[in-house]
Amino acid sequence: MTDDVAADPPCSFADRSRRWRLGLVALGGLWELLTLPLVAWDGWSWEWVAHVYRSAPYQAVSEAIGADPYVVFGALGGLSFLAVGVALLPDMRRAGIGGRLFAWLIIATGVVSALSYLGTPVDSPLHPLWGAEIFALILVGIAGPFAAATAGTCWKRWTRILMAATILVLAAGLASLGYYPHGPLVSLAAGTALLIAHAPRDAALRSELGQGSAAAQPRG
Repeated sequence: MTDDVAADPPCSFADRSRRWRLGLVALGGLWELLTLPLVAWDGWSWEWVAHVYRSAPYQAVSEAIGADPYVVFGALGGLSFLAVGVALLPDMRRAGIGGRLFAWLIIATGVVSALSYLGTPVDSPLHPLWGAEIFALILVGIAGPFAAATAGTCWKRWTRILMAATILVLAAGLASLGYYPHGPLVSLAAGTALLIAHAPRDAALRSELGQGSAAAQPRG
């Protein structure tokens, strides 16, 4: 006897990996927040950041690395952008070309940020890139509305609004922590976690594709 009921298609990587990708985003945001005092202690941010830096644990870390903590932990902060961008990419592939561009720009910002900090010394060949991450962040903010425009209706309206408001999300992080790229990355990680948690699942995408196919059928 033949079973006429079609088997459910296998679960996609985006759906299978959602929990782990949320954890990756959380780690990226937490790392950037914890290392903020090591790079922004010398009047670059709010006074409480310098106060935290003067605490025993941070002083111990600063002395133990045997190098300028600003350069070391600033460059390592690029890993946070990589974590957020890589975690978001599977879902942004479901948001059209704008979504893909959005995720890849976040990943690229991680590379730019690392090179920027490594170029801190004035005699470094990378010194012209010092501070270049601000321009990469602006591009991420500009790409947000593009991602919202190309995301399908399977994305909830508020998630598309959140994409479109990326520049405001980045600005909120900068205002709250008083330093870039750490502040914008922390707020971006929070927004990214919301997008990943509420991204369309496989069933929603199949439903949208099915409705599109039905609408394309000629009427008899």
